[in-house]
Amino acid sequence: MSGTEVQRSAGGSGAASVRLEVDRLFDLVPSAISIQDRDYRIVRVNATFRRLFGDRVGDCCFAAYKGREEVCLDCPMARTFADGEIHQSEEVVRTADGEILQVAVQTAPLVDRDGGISGGMEVMTDISRTVAEQQELVLLGQAMAGMAHYIKNLLTGLDGGLYVVEEAMESGDEALLREGWEMVRRNVERVGKLSRDQLFCSRERPPEMAEIPVNPLICEAVELYRPRAVQEGTRLSVELDPRLGTGWLDAEGVHRLVTNLLSNALDACRFDTDTERHWVSVKTFLEAGGQLHLEVADNGPGIPRRLCGSVFEEMFTTKGSGGTGLGLLVVYRVVCAHGGRITVLSEEGAGTVFTVILPLTARG
Repeated sequence: MSGTEVQRSAGGSGAASVRLEVDRLFDLVPSAISIQDRDYRIVRVNATFRRLFGDRVGDCCFAAYKGREEVCLDCPMARTFADGEIHQSEEVVRTADGEILQVAVQTAPLVDRDGGISGGMEVMTDISRTVAEQQELVLLGQAMAGMAHYIKNLLTGLDGGLYVVEEAMESGDEALLREGWEMVRRNVERVGKLSRDQLFCSRERPPEMAEIPVNPLICEAVELYRPRAVQEGTRLSVELDPRLGTGWLDAEGVHRLVTNLLSNALDACRFDTDTERHWVSVKTFLEAGGQLHLEVADNGPGIPRRLCGSVFEEMFTTKGSGGTGLGLLVVYRVVCAHGGRITVLSEEGAGTVFTVILPLTARG
């Protein structure tokens, strides 16, 4: 073998070694990477992509993890194909196991020998936990900002109630005494709820998951508000799906979730002066795949359309200085701890429906 042939052989072996190393590094990248052709068809994926989405080679990207039949609006890869630049975005995708992820997306062009764009590389990094933590900090910060106003209102209410009680005791007016005592009782109840919500949000408490009967847990929380609903003239109805048996849930967390949604619904009805007869309903369903579907609805004033999208993006209340929105933070934390999801559907002047989906099977 000549010296030239030996050099060529060594060079070929070296190139193969480099390719193997590149392939190995490609699979070691913790982000999900896909190589796509100009038709958005996936031609190659790395190990992280396969773990999250399966081996979707041959499928279009928008079908693989968006469940769509056409290219997404404002697609970063489409922009890369159009101008040959690197583009970034944040997207919501669905894994092969059905899990919803918030991901940071970067796309870059792949250029052929003639300088044309033959395809693109898409890199997706899971930022779900970071987004959730940022969201929680925003919610907590805004809750604390509104807390002083709420506490001030509670103290004013207590002072007013005490004044009425003292006046009634001096005059011997039993009707006035009952009125004053009701003012005190109502504000003490609000103080208690506020304290419990604060404790729940401030504790570093992992969810205590256990297999518990689902409907009895929901029913227990609802019945706590039956006397209040009767007193305020609001019809409170409960429909429980008998197919729901037991589920792996954090009993304290779910109890707090239901009571906060119920309290918000009753408050919405109480503050609504435009509707003559109010109602609040609680329903449970067994979702496909063994999930709890919980709905808490009311026919209160509803949430203005412009605000519906921000209900879970900032500390939200429709009660002005009469509320802190801390209850929604509690609800949000419970849903996140269970790996569930929550949505709100509202029509101004017609009412609001909060829908919570929680998995009932034990997570590994």
